Amino acid sequence: MSFFKYFIIIVLMSCSSAFAQKVIKHKVKSGESIYSIARKYDVTENQIYEMNPKLKGAVLALKAEVNIPNRKYIKDEKLPKEPKKEVLVSAPISISNEPFILHLVVAKETLYSLSKKYSVAMETICEMNPELKTGNLKVGTRLQFPNLNKSSLPEPTKEISSAKQVVTADEASTNSQMHLVLPKETLYRISKKYGVTVSQLQEWNPRIASGLPIGYNLIVKKGTLDPIVSSNLALAETPKAVVDELHFFENLSKADFLIAKASQHIGTRYRGGGTSSDGFDCSGLMCATFGEIEMSLPRTSGEQSNHGLTIDISQAQKGDLIFFSTSGRGRINHVGMVTEIVHDEIKFIHSSIQAGVIISSTKEAYYAKRFVKVNRVLLDN
Repeated sequence: MSFFKYFIIIVLMSCSSAFAQKVIKHKVKSGESIYSIARKYDVTENQIYEMNPKLKGAVLALKAEVNIPNRKYIKDEKLPKEPKKEVLVSAPISISNEPFILHLVVAKETLYSLSKKYSVAMETICEMNPELKTGNLKVGTRLQFPNLNKSSLPEPTKEISSAKQVVTADEASTNSQMHLVLPKETLYRISKKYGVTVSQLQEWNPRIASGLPIGYNLIVKKGTLDPIVSSNLALAETPKAVVDELHFFENLSKADFLIAKASQHIGTRYRGGGTSSDGFDCSGLMCATFGEIEMSLPRTSGEQSNHGLTIDISQAQKGDLIFFSTSGRGRINHVGMVTEIVHDEIKFIHSSIQAGVIISSTKEAYYAKRFVKVNRVLLDN
């Protein structure tokens, strides 16, 4: 019995010694190879070569000493405590009085399923979470959603302009009118509501460059309390170039407005999956452009080709979508918007891989061979 106890003690001491050693010294025996040694110690051949660089390409000599990484090595120092991992749950982390709901993305969730869950458009989700405009939806991502149940959210019918007092010049210099952004609102809609330009809103609110977040207090009038009473005052203090831009856009048809907006991005680089001025793909440019008039288009060129009414190319007009197959397989994979028709020539704006946002023509041999169809999505121009 005592012999057995001694044997157990010796084995335990050997194990403890092995655990304490970072490297195991192995003497090569007859018939052994790096492969067989690696299998014996449950390591890879590359790991052995990393610790014994001179053995690579050399003959393995008998009784040579080989350093083997010890997989059971335990460091003496205390390991740092691992931070607690967040448990990913599909239920939102919500505070009833906050304008936002935080959501941790779990496996198999998509933008579509999240838009249905929170009753919000996919475009709104991307606006509130700018990282989605340049990347895919990843498990563990923390997203913001509008809290539609927030008790403090104002009703859309309540207007700040209910106060009709006339604003003095001194008051105008110290007061600005604010607008709380609601779900599905865009800069275009807000600019029309308050009689200002999108450029003015962007100038007064530099923080919205990456998107228009729901619940954001947007400055819609600089130095004024009421959009109706003080509109002339605001217009008088606005630079002439901005006033000209306002008049320009107000007098345009929908098609011309879309062409003007898309043309502002000419020269912007191509970016796969891009839907912002950081870079566009072809369908992303269409989504962003038509979003200016609050028209939501499907995300891909193939899906957009099933949207609207297909018309004969001879009936094409400004604002129509024009589709091409550039892959050589007959499948639609490119889209642009018609900007001009000159006799039988159609000019269109699009985002090309090589040149970014440009205007091209169906008279160009490349596009003439790859033309597929034209769709009308503007039913009232």
